[in-house]
Amino acid sequence: MYMPKFAIIDAPSILGLRPTGVEDLPEALKAAGLHEKLGAKYAGRVDPSSPYNPERDSSTLLLNAKAIREFSLVLCRTVSSILSKKLFPIIIGTYLT
Repeated sequence: MYMPKFAIIDAPSILGLRPTGVEDLPEALKAAGLHEKLGAKYAGRVDPSSPYNPERDSSTLLLNAKAIREFSLVLCRTVSSILSKKLFPIIIGTYLT
C-alpha cells in the first residue's frame, strides 16, 4: 500500500481577514505534535511580504488585494517545489478572503 510522504508548509496570513489569533495556527498544531503524528517533513514557512492593512480598497472593497496576490505567488512556488520532490504538501494557514 502506497503511503504519501507529507511536507508541511506554514503559511499563516490574515491579509483578507483581521488579526484574531488564527495567525498562530501553525505553531499551535506544531506544539500539538501534528508533524510527528504524520511523519511529515517540515518544509518551511511562507509569510506575507507586506504588513496587514485594515483599510479596504475603495473600488473592490477587498483587504490587502495586492499583498494577497504576492503571498499567493510565493506560496504557489513553494508548493510547486514540494510537488517536484514527490511529496504531498499540507499547508497550515488561514483563509485569505
